[in-house]
Amino acid sequence: MNLTTAQKTQIVDKIEQYINTRFFNPLANLPAWKESWPEARGRILASNTSEDFEERVRESLAGLQSSHVAFFHGSGQGVPAPYALNATFLKSDDAGPGWVFLDVLEGGVAHKAGIETGEQLIAINGNSVRPPEMPRFDLGSANELSIVSRTGQTRSVPLVLPAPTGKGRPPMSEVRTVHARKLSDRVGYVRVAYFPGAAGDKFALAYERAIAELGPVESIVIDLRGNVGGGLGSLRVMSSLCADSRPIGYNVTRKVADQGYRKDKLVRIDQIPTTKLAQIKMLIRFKVLHRDRSIALFTEGLGQRRFHGRVAMLINEHTKSAAEMIADFAGANQLATLVGTRTAGEVLGAVNFLVGEGYRLRIPIGGWMTWNDRLLEGSGVLPHVEVRPSMATLRAGQDVALQRASELV
Repeated sequence: MNLTTAQKTQIVDKIEQYINTRFFNPLANLPAWKESWPEARGRILASNTSEDFEERVRESLAGLQSSHVAFFHGSGQGVPAPYALNATFLKSDDAGPGWVFLDVLEGGVAHKAGIETGEQLIAINGNSVRPPEMPRFDLGSANELSIVSRTGQTRSVPLVLPAPTGKGRPPMSEVRTVHARKLSDRVGYVRVAYFPGAAGDKFALAYERAIAELGPVESIVIDLRGNVGGGLGSLRVMSSLCADSRPIGYNVTRKVADQGYRKDKLVRIDQIPTTKLAQIKMLIRFKVLHRDRSIALFTEGLGQRRFHGRVAMLINEHTKSAAEMIADFAGANQLATLVGTRTAGEVLGAVNFLVGEGYRLRIPIGGWMTWNDRLLEGSGVLPHVEVRPSMATLRAGQDVALQRASELV
């Protein structure tokens, strides 16, 4: 449904308000965006259709040059594949430009439809799909995907996406957060898709169950490829890598950054609340006593584990946000050997703001720094051992990064 001028005005006023008061990214050129905003605002208000309105808002927000920025409707239209299908893509040029499935997360929409890593997407509902335009999907819709298999055969894959949830946070389609299996009697494998929930308690329990299922393994491979990030659950993965409690990094909001701060004086989080009492205490702490999101993060001190010192961690360009925090912490503290490719460099704390008529504005409100004061945003985390999949290995069904990680541990 097209918006009235009054409705569009209300939305752009809210966008302007939240960016002027809450947006925070130390690398973003906020003054340049503010200078361009009056002209962009006029173009947005002059839009004739809702589709045009959305596109013009997104064009303006792109001027912030920041990750974790999005403008979308709660109806779940036009969701990028990693958040809708629980799968990522690699651009292929060997037989003409195309999108090849790279990370197909277990239990996700694409995985349930029988899609495999190394297969190529050529069309959605009869419409050709080619780079550089990334495939997008409408939640709650039925789709017909044309797929070229690893052996070169074309097949049609029916795919029904779940309806949008009210949370509006990635991933938009739920996926199994963690699963584990043995690579051998001595080596375990744990794949983590994302970190659901702000408190991280459900993920922490699922992660511990997955580790326990492996039994007494001597080494472990933790797979963070295609992980889109999430909440505090990432702390449990970092805590599982070392016996003691040690600093990880800190998050500061725009308000605290403007006022000045000392990282050792920030509110400290060093436990995931896994009981009702602990969750109530955390709720009071951060909803009543300390409403600002500036915090210092420390590992939980969970004690020695058999696999400590023999951990490999898989990362790639689709490893984002909280997953990058894990990779950097593990690498910087020599707790794991990082294998794969450089991570996305999208490490900010973001929230969704309702701006009217069902629309949401997602912007970063906190900048994440490592404990030695490095900003990961825009740079990402480099692997210790670079392993880059080729079209040949993908289409042969070979996971070369996992093979290398297994050898290392």
